Order: sequence, then C-alpha cells, then structure tokens
Amino acid sequence: MNSAVAECPAVDFNMLDPDFAQDPYETMDAWRALGPVVYNSHHDQYMITSHHNCVRVLGDVRHFNSAKVLSEMEKAFGGPTFLGTDGPRHQTVREIWAPGFERKAVEADWAAQIQRVVDVYVDQFVERLRSGESIDALAEMTRIIPTIVTAKLLGVEEGVYKDFIEWSDATAAVLGARLDPTPRGREIVTEGAAAAAALNSYIGGLIKKQRALGVSDGTLMAQMVFDDFAPSMPDREILANGTMLTVAANESTAQMMAMALYALGRHPDQRRALVADRSLVPAALEEVHRWLTLTQLVLRHACSDESQVEGFTIPEGSAVVSLLGCANRDPARWDNPHSFDIFRVRKAHLGFGFGPHICLGIHLARIEMSIWLNRLLDKLPEYELAGDIEFGSDFTLRGLRGVPIKAA
Repeated sequence: MNSAVAECPAVDFNMLDPDFAQDPYETMDAWRALGPVVYNSHHDQYMITSHHNCVRVLGDVRHFNSAKVLSEMEKAFGGPTFLGTDGPRHQTVREIWAPGFERKAVEADWAAQIQRVVDVYVDQFVERLRSGESIDALAEMTRIIPTIVTAKLLGVEEGVYKDFIEWSDATAAVLGARLDPTPRGREIVTEGAAAAAALNSYIGGLIKKQRALGVSDGTLMAQMVFDDFAPSMPDREILANGTMLTVAANESTAQMMAMALYALGRHPDQRRALVADRSLVPAALEEVHRWLTLTQLVLRHACSDESQVEGFTIPEGSAVVSLLGCANRDPARWDNPHSFDIFRVRKAHLGFGFGPHICLGIHLARIEMSIWLNRLLDKLPEYELAGDIEFGSDFTLRGLRGVPIKAA
C-alpha cells in the first residue's frame, strides 16, 4: 500500500453488489463518518464523501480531470464527445449547443413543442389507468416523452419515432445491464450494441441530410454541422455527440420522471400539496433529484502531484469518485437529509453535477419535467403505487426498473 493510501481511511467494498444499489445510503453514511476521503481497495478508487469536497473536485479540472474517461465515451457513443474531454475543446464543442439550452431559449423555442408531446402521452396514459389497468409508468410513459422531445430537437422525422424510441431504450438499457453477469444481462448488452449502431447510422444520415440542404434548419444536428468549429471536427465526433445527447437526455429525464412518481406515491400528503399549489412543483422536482440522485457517482482522475482533498494527497493517475448521492444527503448541508421534504429550504444539490461538466440540458430537463408533472397532476391528482419498486443493479446510474401505478 502506498503512503497516500495509508494516510486516509480504507475499505474493501464491492460497489457492484446489486444489494448495495437497492439502498446504498446507510453504507455511504458510514463512509462519510470515516473521513472526507476514503480509499476503496476493491476498486482502487478514492471516494469523496461530502457535498463540499465533491464540489471542489468536480470544479477543479487542473487537479482532477476526465482524460481517462474519453476512451469509454468513444466505446459507448462511437467517437469522442465533449462529455469525455476537458479544457478548451470541451468548452468549444459544448458552446455549439449551449445557447439553445439556456433557460430563456428553452422556454421561448421549445416549451410549446414539449407541451404538445406531454399532453398526448400523459392523456393516453391516464385514460388507460382510468379503464382499470395497472401500468408501468416508466415503460409506458416516462421513457417515451423525453425520447420524442429529443427526436424533435435533433430533427428526426416523425415516421422514425418508433424506431428512435426502441434504439434509445435499448442503448440506455446497457447502462443498467452492463454489470449483470446473467444470460439476460449479456443479451441486453448485445441488443444495446446493435441498437447503438443503428442509432449512430441514423444520426450519420441526419448529418448527410443537413449538408445536402446546405443551410441550417435550426435543429441541434444542423447547429453542430454548420458551426464555424465543425470543419475541425471529424464526422465521428459530430455523430457521437448526437448519440450521446440522445441517450443522456432520454435516460436521465425518463428516470427522473419515474422517480418523481415513486417519491410522490410514497408521500401522498406532499403530492396533494402540489395539486393544491403548483408553485411548489419546481421545489418538489429538485427534492426528488436530491433525495434519490440518479447519477450516484462521477469519475475523475488525479492529474497532478498536488491533487489534494483536505490535506490528503491523492496519487497522480488515481481514480477519484465523487459520491453525488452521498453528497446530496450530507447532514452538514441539509437537516434530516434522509427525509423527503418538498418544503425544505432550497439549496443547490449535485444531481445535475457541478463545474465545467454540469449537465448541458439542466434547463431543458427542469422545464420538461415541470410541464409533465403539472399535466399529470391535472389529469391524475390521485394514484397509488401498484407493486414493489426495485432499483437496477448498477449503482453508478441508480435508476428504477419500473414504476407500476394505478388510479386511486
């Protein structure tokens, strides 16, 4: 064991244990009690446990960067993406889309489109519930809505929506199954690889279509194709960014909608307060994100001999994981952090990340979820959870397997 490891508390814990993903918070509380940095010998990683220090690590690309993540991004999305880079190139490529994702731009340009999609699929879903069905809301509603919204923003033709939903679903499913050693887990990974190839091929066709038009039609793919920086980007980079946006936007928003249904199903009094006072909706959605935290950890690597956290020097090249779910229940920041409380004093959480890599679609996700939740509460103010709720086996992206609900 090197000297740096000896200086901080150490554990030997398999974070791939499916039981851990079901309820990781007691274990993470114990890690937080050990200190600000805990070395996990099982994965050879340094874990950051507090909100304050997660913010420091995620915001300090000079000492903790994403360079070693780039190869994983290329495998997943077919090429390099700004998600896996730091520094000037990250900022330059991100800025191609950033103006359109500002809050005012989303409200002005996209809110009406989102509302139309939400109205159709929420109303269809509620009509089925009222006929007496118990339905998995994740599979039958929350996965569909953000996928179609993203398809519209990318410029996908309406006739391809069904395929686009299937490709996106299958590609995203790999995130939860990649650690599953069962035959079904391997099958999901194989199906996901084929879907990712199909999604890449289709987005490649969008790139060709935009170039043939010769002028931007305002869609996200057109913005990237015709940006001044585009000539310095290989096609596989443009394509990979489109695929990355599709999977990231769809999976995260779909899961956060499902988590909101779960949280409000478990706390019907707070749901009824939302029905009565819609000004509480933004706070409620942020509390869902804080309390459940979809992305539980973010990986960085120490990239300097001065990479330190509260006096602990982390050896250069070492893996460093910011435990966002642990940070979002840090008692040093929130009173009664394990309680779900939409009335608590608002403080920024880390559900969307922090620093240069904070979620590009943060405003889109918030507006999309707000429009969706308001419509759902209009149409279905009372509902019940209709079965056991399980989380997937992947702690990294701790999503729900499903949310079966029925009309009350």
